[in-house]
Amino acid sequence: DLDRLPWPAWDLVDIDRYRAAWRERHGYHAMNVVTTRGCPFHCNWCAKPIWGQTYHVRRPEDVADEVAMLRSTFRPDRLWFADDILGLEPGWMARYADALGQRGIRAPFKCQTRADLLLRDGEVASFARAGAHTVWIGAESGSQRVLDAMEKGTRVEQIRDAAHRLHAAGLRVGFFLQFGYPGERRADIDATRRMVRDCRPDEIGISVSYPLPGTPFHERVRAELGTKQNWVDSDDLDMMFVGTYSTAFYRQLYRVVHKEFRARTAGRLVFAGSDGPPLTGRARLAAAALYHVATWPFVRMSLGPLSRVPARVAASPQAALSPRQAATPTPQDPT
Repeated sequence: DLDRLPWPAWDLVDIDRYRAAWRERHGYHAMNVVTTRGCPFHCNWCAKPIWGQTYHVRRPEDVADEVAMLRSTFRPDRLWFADDILGLEPGWMARYADALGQRGIRAPFKCQTRADLLLRDGEVASFARAGAHTVWIGAESGSQRVLDAMEKGTRVEQIRDAAHRLHAAGLRVGFFLQFGYPGERRADIDATRRMVRDCRPDEIGISVSYPLPGTPFHERVRAELGTKQNWVDSDDLDMMFVGTYSTAFYRQLYRVVHKEFRARTAGRLVFAGSDGPPLTGRARLAAAALYHVATWPFVRMSLGPLSRVPARVAASPQAALSPRQAATPTPQDPT
């Protein structure tokens, strides 16, 4: 019962130092709040060494009380809900929004959640009413074949629909993207790039598939792991198993996707109308867009030669769960 536990001992934290660092780096101050423990879904690359498949959630009224204390004591500009999935329990976000309203609080926040949960009736409206600023979705891939192999339990059309609903409600959208899953083909990569272009997320985060010990994914590729088997031994975007393409390919793909994303994002902001940045900011954005548009073809051209030197064409691992099973949360023991 998480509501029986005390709130974090914020008085032991030097908030002034954190506030100064945040504002120097980002221009605003954010603090963390956690409303849940665990995740009952089945993504086979996700490590769950502490909570396993269990899921526990605080009462939204208790969370609203903590947020009220943070706002009155430390006055953060934003909150980051550090849950694996915020608002999984049906109706939780609506109750949280109601609780904030009853306390007269407005607390902008960032969070991460699942695309399919955002499609429940009234869910996005509840996020907006509760003060959501940016909602990150674990999109992972624009290829349904890859999502099914990951046992993600979501569909590409759900990702697209969720992004559309969030934007329509005036909220920013973040996509977590993952390249390099076993069996990934160039067509799957192109589908992911197309999804990013169509959905127009405001932020993206890109990684390659990492086989974390204790996960089904790690067990399936264990025999292919080389000498680099820990993050301390590898660099960012370093393929640690035998993938379809090499580390060099995925690092260059990272540059290609980011350049394309930044050019399109900057271009949209330049012509954003009265809601966009001031004229001085638009001039910088226009220069950035032109730079990325001019350099993107040269970066993209190098993908061709790199893609013709694959590490080895790896077969897709056989998913243990059907898409329907993957979309179904693990039943929780009510005791």
